Amino acid sequence: MDVHLNSPIIYGLEVAYTFDAGPNAVLIARNREVAAELLQRLLFYFPPNSNTDLSSYLLGDKSILKDIGVEEKKDIEALPTPPELQAAQKYRGDVSYFICTRPGSGPTVLTDENHALLDPATGLPK
Repeated sequence: MDVHLNSPIIYGLEVAYTFDAGPNAVLIARNREVAAELLQRLLFYFPPNSNTDLSSYLLGDKSILKDIGVEEKKDIEALPTPPELQAAQKYRGDVSYFICTRPGSGPTVLTDENHALLDPATGLPK
């Protein structure tokens, strides 16, 4: 997986990006503040369809929504236009969903085989 720096830097918003094995973009922010600014812009430009529930549009760590003042789907419509633009076209429904997450603690050695996802004898999923 190659990771690239997004350039040019827009209003101090610096993120890295890459793509998974398919067409899905993976955006990596340096800290929560930058991640919140990025999410605010993404939700502004790519709001959910009117029949989409907010809980299925943003998966993972939903606490970041409070950082940008979004508690309900209607709050997305009230997001301010990003400072780099005076007017902007929105692409409602063009994104299926966003996943927000943070790095975990890394690999862990399991001492209890009951917590393993793979069968130790076969190597296949349980």
